Amino acid sequence: MLSRRTRYSIQLVVILSIFFFVLFNLVFKLIVDLRSESMQKEAEEAKKQRERLAFIVHIEDHYEELQRLYQAKEYEKAIEIIKLFNAHEKPDYKNLPEIKKEIRLVYLKKKLDFIPKIQLDEYMQLSKDIDIEEDDSTEVFIRTPRYGQYFYTSNFPIHLEGVALSVQGDFSDTLVWTSSLDGKLGTGQKIDVRPSIGEHEITATGTNGRTTGSMTTRIYIEKDPDFLKQHIRD
Repeated sequence: MLSRRTRYSIQLVVILSIFFFVLFNLVFKLIVDLRSESMQKEAEEAKKQRERLAFIVHIEDHYEELQRLYQAKEYEKAIEIIKLFNAHEKPDYKNLPEIKKEIRLVYLKKKLDFIPKIQLDEYMQLSKDIDIEEDDSTEVFIRTPRYGQYFYTSNFPIHLEGVALSVQGDFSDTLVWTSSLDGKLGTGQKIDVRPSIGEHEITATGTNGRTTGSMTTRIYIEKDPDFLKQHIRD
């Protein structure tokens, strides 16, 4: 018969053996997982390097294709190529920053023809899409009046509305409105004015505190014709 002390010692050895066996398996699995993850990261990094090298080798071809799409006004396709330049750490290649900014402005101004308002989140999303978050320029858009509109004095007051946007936020309240004939018309995102008779170049100027932007439109103010005066009196 084994003594109680001997049995206790055997049980302790068995328990310790099981414990170290489990611990060894856990450590071994952890090492394997870490090695596998490391190998996977190395493989992904090697793939990125190969793709980057292939892009760099043909970078001038990509740039020429971007120029072609930009000149053809195929802006959505151009943005996809711009994303490649950004992904491969070439965001400032040649005049790429200027192309980015021009595409953003053309795209947003084009939207003015289809929707009544440009919202800040749309502006920010496009800025993010073509990677110009660091651009601190202020862009101004006049929503109304449209370029070349004619107004009679009976249409007064004339409503002026615009936006001043920056990647830092909406600065529309800073807008200053001026006329080539009447000088300063007022400040704010929306104002009503009574311009003098004649051809006016209306300019809206805004600032984000660091940079200033502006946009100009042209309107024509005329006296009411006689038939309209008679209609108004009647």
